[in-house]
Amino acid sequence: MRLPRTMRMSGRGEFQRVRAEGRAFPGRYLVLSIVPIVDLPVPFRFAVILTRKIGNAVTRNRIRRRVKGIFSEFGDRIVPGHHIVVIARYRAPDATFDQLRHDWKILARKAGLLLPKSSPRSGNGPT
Repeated sequence: MRLPRTMRMSGRGEFQRVRAEGRAFPGRYLVLSIVPIVDLPVPFRFAVILTRKIGNAVTRNRIRRRVKGIFSEFGDRIVPGHHIVVIARYRAPDATFDQLRHDWKILARKAGLLLPKSSPRSGNGPT
């Protein structure tokens, strides 16, 4: 479930750019910050931020795994060309996976980050 290095944000400048130029969408358990980037070699770049206020290392890693799982589920529906930062709020440790997924889905829709679902069938109908 590990994201390729090219899809992970790591440099301090990338985080600062999202904070300075991006838009933030607060939710119940997560805060979604995005900034459009035109010339990305990958569809998007992503990072999760958790502070020690959230809990111990076990708690923070559990939340990080859940958020990464959500991204692996929706990764093919994300509009290309964005730096995306997800910040866990103090309520996140009490949330279930489904609650985090629902919160992320609402925030992604508000941000205009999700492409419409593609139908499993192609063509004009049954023949």
